Amino acid sequence: MIKTIYKNQELKSAIRIVWQISAIISILILLLLFLIDDDKLLSISPTCEYQKVGKECLLCGSTRAFIEIKHFNLETAFHLNPFSIFIFGLLILNSILFLNY
Repeated sequence: MIKTIYKNQELKSAIRIVWQISAIISILILLLLFLIDDDKLLSISPTCEYQKVGKECLLCGSTRAFIEIKHFNLETAFHLNPFSIFIFGLLILNSILFLNY
């Protein structure tokens, strides 16, 4: 019984640490998006390895889509990457929850 409680506390602690790290990364991504000029951000963004061989991955177009979301061009963002609006929303939500926690 005591081992189970101890392991449960370890699991909760590990999950909290992973969440804190992901929240800090979320905040950094949002800060970079809003503090760095769009052209500079695009120039320093790496090219996806899949694009180099003519394919696309799940995140292809996310940087350009996030820039469009920043300018409230949601339709363009959706066309660049259909998941970008959802991912952007999760970044915002994760950041807000972390800052309020």
